[in-house]
Order: sequence, then C-alpha cells, then structure tokens
Amino acid sequence: MQNNRIIKFLSVTALFSITLTFTMVSCAANPTTTAKSSQSISTLTAANSSEATVSVFLVNPNVKADDSFSVDVLIDSKVALRGAQCALSFDPSLMKCESAVEGTFFKDWADGNGSSTIVVPQPTIDNTAGHVSDIGVAIMGAKEGGVEGSGVFCIYNFKALSDGIAKPTVSDVILADENGKTIPVTVSGN
Repeated sequence: MQNNRIIKFLSVTALFSITLTFTMVSCAANPTTTAKSSQSISTLTAANSSEATVSVFLVNPNVKADDSFSVDVLIDSKVALRGAQCALSFDPSLMKCESAVEGTFFKDWADGNGSSTIVVPQPTIDNTAGHVSDIGVAIMGAKEGGVEGSGVFCIYNFKALSDGIAKPTVSDVILADENGKTIPVTVSGN
C-alpha cells in the first residue's frame, strides 16, 4: 500500500504575480524505498490592473540660450483613467517655464465620448525656485469609463537661459481610475 502526500508551495514572486508549485512525494510501504517526483506547473501571472507609468519627454535635452522647447509629461496606463496631476521641477539657471497646458491624453477621450475636461488646480510657475506647482486634469461628464493607453498628459513650454542639458523632474504624481480611486504609478525618466 502506498502513502501519497501532496505538498503545496505558494510563493509570491512579485506584485500580482503568483507561482504555484506542486510536489508529490510517494512513499512506498517499505520506508527504505522512497520515490520522489517534483513537477512545477504553470506560473499564473495576473496583470497588475493598476499599472501605469508617467514619464518626462524632451525631443533634445541639449538646449542653447534663447531656444524655445517643450517638455511633455506622458502617461501609459493599462486601466481606464479619469484624471491625473503632477508638479515639475527644473534648473532655474538653465531654463524658465513660460506656460503649462493640458495635453491631449484626457481631452481627446472626453471629446470623443460627449464629455469635457477641467484643469484644476491651475499650475503656478515659480521661475526663481525652478518649480511649477500641480497641474491637474479631470474628465467631467456622465459617460462611464475613461482613457487607457498612452498619450501626452501635459506640456510645459520653456525658454533656455543658457546652454546646457535640461533635466526636469516630475513629482506629486497622482492618477485616478474611472472610480476616482488613486492607483499605483511608476515615474520614469526623472
């Protein structure tokens, strides 16, 4: 007569990724003869339904005095979003911010779905400190859902004060899903 035992191991390998390993140990009636069989079955990975990335994009970070250039803040989200906000910091000896405006990421979806967007709060530009306060964009309207995918959240327009390498960074990043709940976000390119 055989005594079969199944030993289950559950290990979490990363956020929302689960690996299940089943090991079967068969023990014969004679304790001196043991047959072991181990088999790993499929790894189940559940997509992180709140995955989103916010990044800073400049066509060319090498700027020359008096150049006008823009800095785009990009969103890439796998979940439907209804709003976002961020602040931006920069080197005030190298560049000055002339404006911060809404991008097309939320606006295009809102326009195509009978909704509109609102920019709240309006950002405040402090060129002495090298900081632009939070700019927030939200979709307004009764239409359910939100925007997924990639696009330009907001655009900062700058003028270079001297030659150098522009390295603006975003902070205070918040993304809200279609239910108004904040979701985890990865900030890259800072």
